[in-house]
Amino acid sequence: MQSTKIKEISYESKKIKKGKMKEKMNNFPHYLKSWVKTFSGGLTLTCLVILTLVPFLSSEPSFLQIVLPTFTLAMIYSIFAASWDLLTGISGQVSFGHVIFFGIAGYITAYFIEYQSFSIVGAIIIGVGGSALFSLLIGALFLRLKGPYLALGTLVFSIIILKIFLLGSLSFIFFGSEGISGLPKLSGSTTTTYFIVLITMIISLIIIIQISKSKLGTIFKSIRDDETGADASGINTTKYKIIAFLISGVFAGIAGAYYALHNTAVNPTGNYGIVISFFAILMASLGGLATISGAAVGAFFFIFLEYILIELNAS
Repeated sequence: MQSTKIKEISYESKKIKKGKMKEKMNNFPHYLKSWVKTFSGGLTLTCLVILTLVPFLSSEPSFLQIVLPTFTLAMIYSIFAASWDLLTGISGQVSFGHVIFFGIAGYITAYFIEYQSFSIVGAIIIGVGGSALFSLLIGALFLRLKGPYLALGTLVFSIIILKIFLLGSLSFIFFGSEGISGLPKLSGSTTTTYFIVLITMIISLIIIIQISKSKLGTIFKSIRDDETGADASGINTTKYKIIAFLISGVFAGIAGAYYALHNTAVNPTGNYGIVISFFAILMASLGGLATISGAAVGAFFFIFLEYILIELNAS
């Protein structure tokens, strides 16, 4: 019964999305569709091969200290942007406060390493768990809001958290504006760190893409395209919207925990400021919303554009 409902909703969703451009794409000759799929798969494989070979391009100190960490940062942001794209592009839950999940994981990871002497792996697991729990809370709080109201609600909530708990009267709980510094790197070796993040990024993107193509992803898209219709068809939209927040929060948490260790510090105004949410939005938009892999491409483009601009400004 549930499967039939999903198929019905999927059909209606596709009807809503169809336009002239999509009709033209559907009328493409079969061999062209096959070529596009082959090209896309080949391009993805080529990118993965290039990323695997990057650490072996040079052993110069400047390369290991600047270029390789820049690639690592781009991969961390790829996970973060993909998590936002799953929530907003696939599920239709527009969030302007995605940095909350990112920051919660970073802070928890930093706290358990610095003050509880946890191992890096243990602290990351707790940090991601904290992000997951917080995403459930946010999903439950804002599940009645839609579109721009949800975007505004998540943005205002993230600002409130920043002002009260990080910079305001309760800032002592999160170590004030200075945050936590002196954290260890993810690994003692820059190259090892690079490969840890690369593997994590690949696994994360595969999981998120598979979710978007699964029955769960079909439900997410149906809610995105016509929530009223999905609800009328018997789908528990409340449940699935919270699930979307949860999954997105987990991957944003992974990125946030890695980001804390990449920077060896966490603070509310710098590396975990409100602007980070808009970085994710920009990255996903650059690569194409609801594509997931496009969010990763957008992250690389954004980070390297920033790197080039900094270098030009310095010269």
